[in-house]
Amino acid sequence: MSDTSSSDTKSVRSNIQRRMQTLRWLLLVAVVGTGVHFAIQYVSGGTSVYSIESPVLPLIEELERSDPELGKKARAGMNRFNKNCRLCHHPTGHGGKFTPSLLGHTEDSIKVMLNHYRDGQKVGPMTNLMAPWAKELSDEEIHILGIYIELLQQAPSSK
Repeated sequence: MSDTSSSDTKSVRSNIQRRMQTLRWLLLVAVVGTGVHFAIQYVSGGTSVYSIESPVLPLIEELERSDPELGKKARAGMNRFNKNCRLCHHPTGHGGKFTPSLLGHTEDSIKVMLNHYRDGQKVGPMTNLMAPWAKELSDEEIHILGIYIELLQQAPSSK
């Protein structure tokens, strides 16, 4: 009988150790997440990148007047960029301390890269970070992101 109770005690102890390990991992994830949040605040100079207006908004507004269809796509690209890309690549597309600049890329090169990421191909050191974001994107969203990112080249701050 003592063998059974000893076995039960070991099983309970093993379960407790697994749960403690899980709690330690969850705590680690929470701490790292908090650290990333404050690191982003530091990199952005303490201002939220969401509070900075797009540097190409005047260009988009002009496009909406002169070519409404392209202007609509550029604005949709800006909205998608703000939702998914802006935090790491900065509002101007210049990137950050650990993320690459998007400037210099054409609409087509952005489409190629995002499609590679979406298809699970290794593009570079950021593949593991970019692939989950790209998997969410439709062909149309990739197209409008390309339009918007190419417009970033024309922003006064990128010249």
